[in-house]
Amino acid sequence: MSHAETAADKHTPPGNLAVHVVITGLMATDNPYPGLSIARCLRSTDEFSGRISGFVFDPLSTGAFAQDMFDSIYLVPYPASGVDVLLRRIRDIHERSPIDVIIPSLDSEVILYAQAADELAAMGIRTLLPPPNSAKMRSKNILYEFCLQNRFYCPETIIINNLREVAARSTAMGGHPFVLKGALSDAIVCKNKEEGEAAYIQLFAQWGYPVLMQNFIAGEEIDVVALTGKDSRLMGAVVMKKFGLTDKGKAFAGITVEDEKPVKLTGSILEKLGWIGPAECEFVRDDQGRYYLMEINSRFPAWLYLACAAGQNLPLLALKMALDIPVKSLRSYDSGKLFIRTVSDTFINTSTLLELTASGEVKP
Repeated sequence: MSHAETAADKHTPPGNLAVHVVITGLMATDNPYPGLSIARCLRSTDEFSGRISGFVFDPLSTGAFAQDMFDSIYLVPYPASGVDVLLRRIRDIHERSPIDVIIPSLDSEVILYAQAADELAAMGIRTLLPPPNSAKMRSKNILYEFCLQNRFYCPETIIINNLREVAARSTAMGGHPFVLKGALSDAIVCKNKEEGEAAYIQLFAQWGYPVLMQNFIAGEEIDVVALTGKDSRLMGAVVMKKFGLTDKGKAFAGITVEDEKPVKLTGSILEKLGWIGPAECEFVRDDQGRYYLMEINSRFPAWLYLACAAGQNLPLLALKMALDIPVKSLRSYDSGKLFIRTVSDTFINTSTLLELTASGEVKP
């Protein structure tokens, strides 16, 4: 197979996607990345019989060593290294093991791969990603203005530059709780100035600038995992209500619910953004039934396998769409399907980790 030729171009029979898929984001600790769930979805269906490789930044990315998930693991540069460095590494891998599709699963990576989409396509590597401008519009520091312009509910969000601004804003809020958010991840609910100052220091140290302040909205946390096509039309969506949260606000338990309102709202939001590919919309439903958009994540969420268990295998659908295979949208799913995140141990030989560290690749 030439480097510009994909497995799809060889007319793989329907129901037998024998392609080479690369998935990123394989860390599976207390704040798990989505990559392992994407791999589980693909491995769970008879329609996929191809190879799955993982791209990791850190040799200790725990999900990379999950049993029977990944055929190969490759070390790649951190997103901060930029597009050109990433493309050089991908070309090196692609020359030795041709890649058909890449599914990035971290917000920090999505915009890089979106910027590199044309170069990847020239190599014969398919993606299903939003345009770079759409990816930027969902950024936490821009999202509030987008919602105002398009009349979506969203808590007021401002950029905080220093501790003095934390103190001034918290005083102005008259004792009402507020939320401080890191540039890329993490949110901390604060009840007063002292908690706000401590949260600001913590978030700035971990994520840098900007740190954002939002009004706190009380209510039920509702998340929607979604997939849109190249025309920004919603092709699949599953609603999950959180009811078990870690200290970082990440769901370790949740249940699928039948609620058309957040699905339609998600479809409208993503259409306005001109979105393409996976996304997660996080809402809070207040006591008046209003859905406040808290965040848009530009990739599948870590709880994605719940959607698959409920009847929507969104990674499989995304893979087909990336390969331009005709598909139908997924409309229904099982409500009342519960997920609870557990911990399992995987045992590997030291030589496996040493090989990945030394050579930049390994077959687990």
